[in-house]
Amino acid sequence: MIGKAREEMVGNDIGIRDMTDADLVSVVEIVNREIAESPYVWAEIPVTVDARRQWLARHGELGQPAIVATSSMDSRVIGWASLSTFRPSSGYRFTLEASVYVARDARRRGLGRGLIAALHDRAEPAGVHAVVAVIDAENTASIDLFHSFGYADVGRLDGVGRKFGVWRDEVFLLKHLMRARDQSRA
Repeated sequence: MIGKAREEMVGNDIGIRDMTDADLVSVVEIVNREIAESPYVWAEIPVTVDARRQWLARHGELGQPAIVATSSMDSRVIGWASLSTFRPSSGYRFTLEASVYVARDARRRGLGRGLIAALHDRAEPAGVHAVVAVIDAENTASIDLFHSFGYADVGRLDGVGRKFGVWRDEVFLLKHLMRARDQSRA
């Protein structure tokens, strides 16, 4: 399984650890607020704790990381991230898709950076070759964040999603985690 039992610190006041069932209410609250208020999350139906519990169990079965960021002040979950199946065909098994969510009152504190770094730390030793991020084209903060980790723009799909009565575009970003290691074996 991809994952670490210990908590990693991001700065002095934020810890990152593997997600547990006890975190799911907070995780659902964060994502449901984005579903309700953000044009960048194209879902329209709120997520339930039961559905997210099944999602977390599946991540565990597949060895895919699901992590949370917590405030050391009150242990509150203030962000979460995961690496999930990119496409179900077996040829994609070495490529995962990143999701990163930060609570609105916890943004601009390095949480997104810490969560992405922690995902990479868990993925590379487990043999994940590439990570894809699929982001609403107007979400420049998220795009810039992934660019800062070396993700490259590899595609754009215009008008493929709809949220709040508006057609939305998405961009695909890609990072090869194992490129140097793979080339040295060739």
